[in-house]
Amino acid sequence: MTHRTAFIVALAAVAMTLLARGAASAGVSRAPICTPARGPRHADAFFKRTSSHYASEASCGSGQAGLAVRHEGKRTGVGRWGGWAVRAPRGTVISHLGVSAAGRRAGGHVPRLLATPLAGAIHSFAAPDPGGGRFRWATPARSFIAKLDCERHGGCGRGRKAVVRIKRLALRLADRSAPAIALRGSAFRPGSRRGIQTIQPFGTDVGAGVHRFLVQVNGEPVTAHAASCRTADGLALRLRPCPRRAKTTFKAATASSPFRQGPNLVRVCTIDYALGTGANRACAERHVRIDDLCPISTTGPGSRLRAWLSRSRHGGRERSRATVRGRLRSASGMPIAGARICVASRVPIAGTRERVVATPTSGPDGRFTAELPKGPSRQVRIAYWWSGNDVAERHLSLRVRARPRLKLRPRHPLHNGHRVRFKIRLQGPAAARRWVRIQARSGKRWVELSNGRTNEHGTYRSHYRFHGTSGRHKYAFRAVAPKQEGYPYRGGHSRTPSAVCPRLGDRAARGFGISGTP
Repeated sequence: MTHRTAFIVALAAVAMTLLARGAASAGVSRAPICTPARGPRHADAFFKRTSSHYASEASCGSGQAGLAVRHEGKRTGVGRWGGWAVRAPRGTVISHLGVSAAGRRAGGHVPRLLATPLAGAIHSFAAPDPGGGRFRWATPARSFIAKLDCERHGGCGRGRKAVVRIKRLALRLADRSAPAIALRGSAFRPGSRRGIQTIQPFGTDVGAGVHRFLVQVNGEPVTAHAASCRTADGLALRLRPCPRRAKTTFKAATASSPFRQGPNLVRVCTIDYALGTGANRACAERHVRIDDLCPISTTGPGSRLRAWLSRSRHGGRERSRATVRGRLRSASGMPIAGARICVASRVPIAGTRERVVATPTSGPDGRFTAELPKGPSRQVRIAYWWSGNDVAERHLSLRVRARPRLKLRPRHPLHNGHRVRFKIRLQGPAAARRWVRIQARSGKRWVELSNGRTNEHGTYRSHYRFHGTSGRHKYAFRAVAPKQEGYPYRGGHSRTPSAVCPRLGDRAARGFGISGTP
C-alpha cells in the first residue's frame, strides 16, 4: 500500500467516525503542567496573592523544585494568602487532577490544595506535609489552587520555613462547548458551478480550540485540514491547545469524484481537540449544483433567458414526450442568435446524476426548441454559459403519470368458482417495492380487490375468484399506482381490460360478482 493510499484510508476512517457521531458530548483532553519530561511548561499556571508578604518561585525543569509559595513578611493578617492557580478555559471543566505536592506549616501559615467545584464554594481537599505525596481530585471543578494561607486568629508572624510546593500537575479536561462553523467560498455562490471551486470554512471554539476541518461530498470523505495545535504524544501542552479561531481554504475539483453532474451535498465539519474520537464538532451542509458537461458558448453575455415546457395532444391524450421552448436575449433585450443552449434533466431520485439531453442553437430571434426523450418525471434545467463563471439558468419540472401495465389470465370466459389472475408491471426506474392496487368497476365506482407491493423486478401478482355472478357479465379491471415518495411518477392507472363471466344455471350465485377479497 502506498503512502497516499494509506493516508486516504486513514482519513476516511477518521472522517466517517467523526462525521457520524451524534449530538455534541464532552470531549476529554489531558494536559500536564510543570512536568519535567515535558519541559519547563507552566504558562497556564498563574500566581495570585492577597498580601505582598507571599512570594512565588517557578522552576519546572528536570531536578528543579517546581511551583512554590513562601512567606517573606514580618506579620500578615488572618485570611491572607498567596498561591499558584490553574483555571479551566471557558467551556471546559477539570474532570480529574493529580498533583505531587509538599508543604510545611510555620508561623500560623498552612499549606493547602483546593478546588472550586461547579456548584458551591472553594473546597480544601489536602494539606501536604514535608514528606510530600501524590494527591487527587475527581469531582468536576472550575479551578485548582495550591496556596499558603494565614489561618491563625489575630494574624501570622514571620514564616520563613512555611512553604507549599507542587509539581507534575496532570489535568483531565472535559470540553462541554461545541464549536461553531461558517462557510464561504465560490462553491456556495448561487447557480451552477464548474471547474475548480473554493470551500472556505471558518471555525470558532471557546473550549479546547479548533483542531481540524473535514470535508465530505455526497457522503464520502474528501479532505481534511489540521490547525496548528500545541500537542505532543496525545497530550495537550496548553489548557487550550488549539486556536479559538481557525480558517482554511480547500480547492475542490468539481469534475472529479465524488462530485457528480447535478446536485451535490457538501458537508463541512469543524472538530475541537480531544483524545480519540470523542471530540465535539459542528457541521454545516450546502447543496451545490455542478455543471461540467454543458458547453460554453462564444456568442457573448445573455442574462435574459426564458424557458417553458409544452405538450401537444393526439386523440384527446397528451403525448408522452414534452418539448422545451425558450428565448435568449441580452441584458438590453436584443435577441442572441447562434447561442448554444444546454438542456439537462435529472430524475428526482437521491444520487441520480444529471444528463445533458439536448444542446439546441438559438435562431435569429433568439428562440430555441428541444424535445425531451420519453421517461419518468424529471427536473429540467436550461442553461446558457457564456464563460466559465457566468451562466443564465432556468429550472422546470416535468411531471409524468404512472402507466402500470395490467395483464389478465386466462383470456377466455370464466365460470363461477374460477379465478382470474392479475399481473401488474410498473415502469422504471425505482419500480421495486412500490404500492399498487387492483380495482374492478362496480357501476360508477371502482372497488378495490387487492393491493400490495411489487417485487424487486417491479412486478405484482394476485388473483380473484368469482363466486356470486348471476347471468352473463363483463367486468372491467385496472391497475392503480398511487403517488409515493421515491417513485418518479405521478399517480396513474392502466388501461381497463375486461373479463367475461357467463351464468351457469343452478350454480349461479345471487348478487354482484365482485365482492369481498380475493
